[in-house]
Amino acid sequence: MSTLIGIAAAALLLSACSPGVDDGHRSATTPPEAAAEATQTAIPAPASSTAPVRQGAADAFRAWLDTSRIPDAAASCARLSPELAARMIAELNERGPIRVSSCDEMIVVTAELYRAVDQDAAVDISVQQETATDATLFVTYLATGNCGTVVMTRPASDWIITEQSQECAA
Repeated sequence: MSTLIGIAAAALLLSACSPGVDDGHRSATTPPEAAAEATQTAIPAPASSTAPVRQGAADAFRAWLDTSRIPDAAASCARLSPELAARMIAELNERGPIRVSSCDEMIVVTAELYRAVDQDAAVDISVQQETATDATLFVTYLATGNCGTVVMTRPASDWIITEQSQECAA
């Protein structure tokens, strides 16, 4: 449903930038000056002023953490590589009485567990290295002291957390 709303909103926004039905079909009685003036006022601002700002890896990790705690399973799973999601599912199934079979289930169950124990999601992030397409972060969860190295890649516009990510040795 939210996808349909997003598509409808995008269509609405795009239609606001399209010429109206009458813009390309002015009558012969419309003075050329009025047509030129209407055309000049309809010119949109340059695209460069509205270009989206690319998110850094640390902010992308925080955004992923926020969506995983809501939980927004689809958005959270979209930011995990399939190999990392499979490993996380296997680790969750090995460590406790709860069994999950999909990334979506894992995100929902872990969010419920964090909420049940009232565990804060605050983190300290140290960027070890970051380029336009790859990043390595050292993340410490402040509530527990748990830590790990988070390896991320950006194959397109969004950061993905990869299977090279590792928890600190216990």
